[in-house]
Formats: sequence, structure tokens, C-alpha cells
Amino acid sequence: MNSFKTSMLALLVFLAAGVSPLLGQDLVTKAMNSFPADTIRLEYSNPATLRKLPNYATLQQHYMGPRLQKLVESMAELGIKETDVGQLVLGWSAGSADMNLYGFAEGNFDPKVLDASAEARNLPAQQIGGKTGYCLGAGLDSQCVVVLAPGQGVFGTLATLSQITQNLNGGGVTLSTVDSFANAVKQQKSSAPIWGVAVASAVASWFRGWMPRQSAVDLDWSKVFQNVNVFGYSINTGSDIQLNLNMYCKTEQDASSLRQVMEGLKLAQQIAWQNQNPNAANPFQNLAFSETGSQLSISMVAQYDAVAGGE
Repeated sequence: MNSFKTSMLALLVFLAAGVSPLLGQDLVTKAMNSFPADTIRLEYSNPATLRKLPNYATLQQHYMGPRLQKLVESMAELGIKETDVGQLVLGWSAGSADMNLYGFAEGNFDPKVLDASAEARNLPAQQIGGKTGYCLGAGLDSQCVVVLAPGQGVFGTLATLSQITQNLNGGGVTLSTVDSFANAVKQQKSSAPIWGVAVASAVASWFRGWMPRQSAVDLDWSKVFQNVNVFGYSINTGSDIQLNLNMYCKTEQDASSLRQVMEGLKLAQQIAWQNQNPNAANPFQNLAFSETGSQLSISMVAQYDAVAGGE
């Protein structure tokens, strides 16, 4: 599931926590100290900033898939609104059939709304890690919401929330113990409305979700990025989308080899894009590379309608 899909899920799952907002970077620290160590991707986003974009509706259209839409509709039945969420930190881990999604949110919410809506739907409150939560089903795979403090909450499956709340109480192994991931998070922190870090196994899905449509070139992205240890990205939004990517490769030679592959892709996609979209701005003309040791950095500027819809 790509970043905007998951952001929209969190927006709508989580609007019942409290009032006083936290700084976004404090939220990232809390996530690093509680997310499971097998988390393969972490993403910070600022919905309060994104909602101001004139292209926000376009982004919603691109990234609202059927699975997320079903969850959003369920959350709407609880009287949950999107507009009260200020900041999000999302995490992904590999599930049995699909990516397991969880995260923290903060903003300006009324906890009484969730209580009243849950009562109207006969959803009983339950204790998860010593905190009050509500689940939209039975079993460890059911989606749940837990209120942590005024203005702050956490969502995910019952199994994952049990692990996160245990970690918050000082037990368990967390993402902060994974040195390569923790170091990449420190380097990627920025003022961008969206930024994140992913391990090698999650890089391919990110590219399929955010890079302009690659219908003319059928690439095995997993193979392309097989020598990337960790991947960092930031996305700045305005009149267009600015992507800044950092590939932390295994060796300097791997970084050089990846750059050659990406430069070849740039040339092929420039030609393909021009043939398919002769009257549209060619985003691949703005694809730029820089290399420092084992790190390959990539930047691109693209129009909103050029970015591919997610999976």
C-alpha cells in the first residue's frame, strides 16, 4: 500500500484522541521507540499542510484504492472526520497477505465523538496495553484505535497495537535498535510535508507508487534495488511534486551501478513519455543524480497528474 493510501487511512481511523498537538519530530521519536523492529517502512506526513493544496482532491483520487475506501467508509460510520488530523507517523511491516499498517496521529480531536459513535454501533471499549481502545471486529487482525493522551493516539491491528503499547511501557525490541534504519531516519528528518525511510524490501513498492507512470518500461524494481540497504525520501508539494531520494547502497560500486541503471531508465522514459504524452511536460527531463560514496541521490520535479496511482 503506498504512502497516500496509508495516510488517508490514518486520517480517518484516528480522529478521537484529544486536544494538544505534539511536535512532529516528537511523534517520530515515539514511533521509533515503539514500532516493532521488523518495521520495513516509516513515514512522517503533515495532513494539515497537504489539505491546503489546490491539488489535494487530485491526490485523493490517485491514491484512494478499494481496500482503503472500504476502511474509510467504516470509519465514517464512527463520525470520524479527516480535517482534525495535524500530523501522522505511519509504519509498515510484511503481513501474510498484505502490508500490515499502523501508526500514530496527533491533532485537534474530541474523544467524546469516538465514545458516542462506538456506543451507537455497539462497539465495546476494551483495554489494550492498559489503554482504552475500540476494535472494528474480533480477532488479532481486527483494526483498532487506542487513545494514548490528549491529542494523541495509535492505530493498527489488535496484535500490532498490543506490541506497540508493550513497547511504550518499556518492554520489547523496537525499531530504534535497528542501527541502519535509525541512522537513516536521523538523516532524512526534514520540514517536507512527507518524508520517510524504507528498507530494501519496501523500496520497489514505493517507486511503483510515487514515480511517474512506467507503462512503457516493464522493470523488476525489486531486482533493480537489490543492492540498496536503506532508502530515504522527502516529498515537497506545491504547484508540482518535488521528489528527493537517497539510496544507501551496500558498496560504492553498487551505487555506481545503480546510477548507470537509473540514467539508462531516464533516457528510455524520456523518449517513451514524449511519444505517449507529446503535449505534456516531461518529468524525466528533470531527473538528476548525484553520488557520494555508497549513497546515490536522485531528484525529480513532476506534475500531479504524472505521478502513478498506487497499488
